[in-house]
Amino acid sequence: MRLILAHHVADKDAGQCCRPGLPTHKLARVRLGIIADIHGNDVALRAVLEDAARLDVDCWWALGDLVLFGPRPAEVLELLRGLPAISMLRGNTDRYVLTGEQPAPHATAADAAGSIDLVERFAAMAAGIGWTRGVLDQAGLLASLTSLPAQLRLQVPSGATVLGVHASPRADDGPGIEPGNADEELRTLLAGCGADVVIGGHTHFATDRLVDGIRALNPGSVGMPRTCGAASWLLLEDDGDALAVTQRSAPFDVNAVVSDLRRRRHPNTEFVASILTGQR
Repeated sequence: MRLILAHHVADKDAGQCCRPGLPTHKLARVRLGIIADIHGNDVALRAVLEDAARLDVDCWWALGDLVLFGPRPAEVLELLRGLPAISMLRGNTDRYVLTGEQPAPHATAADAAGSIDLVERFAAMAAGIGWTRGVLDQAGLLASLTSLPAQLRLQVPSGATVLGVHASPRADDGPGIEPGNADEELRTLLAGCGADVVIGGHTHFATDRLVDGIRALNPGSVGMPRTCGAASWLLLEDDGDALAVTQRSAPFDVNAVVSDLRRRRHPNTEFVASILTGQR
């Protein structure tokens, strides 16, 4: 893990550097924390925020898949809403919570019919979506997902334009940024993005790639990381001279999350536990 330390300088623009709905906004200095794929795991999110506390992060991007599958979707949204200058976008599973949609090959019950495996997957995901939707509705937070944009955009002091997406500039699902992308695949994925740096989540793989002058980054997953018990996130710093990227990870208590899933009778407990413990 490469660590970049930077002196914190008070900046009147820092608090609004990533506010959603604003046009591309150029700043004097930025230190941006980027998280994705939290999946309702508040234990992992708290570990990331503790790791970031000493790094003087000015503002945050949360790149979708915020709530589905974990035991604490409402607590995750409350934590995110309390961060300085937080901007959030919608991931595919956030869309599923709102609409009841599911991914292929079991996008509908009709699609799943004829395959016991697909029927079981459709039923399990429908149960998880319903559980999460009910928790958020009861907490008065479900409506907060409806206004989330598909993209975030920022011009950093060095002049580079940074684009935040969930999977790719064109979609919140399907192929995303990961280390194993062939150059041609990544080139197609980023075509027409209109940015110097594209940051996406979705694949849960921490990534730092360069193709045709476009830097493609992925912070990895906070809540369902590829490395067991290590919540992944990204720190982007720009002081006007250069843009620096640090991939970071923070340990969290997997057993505490699994116990909470079981205590709250989450319908996807065994599926999520198998991912968190590295069995899947």
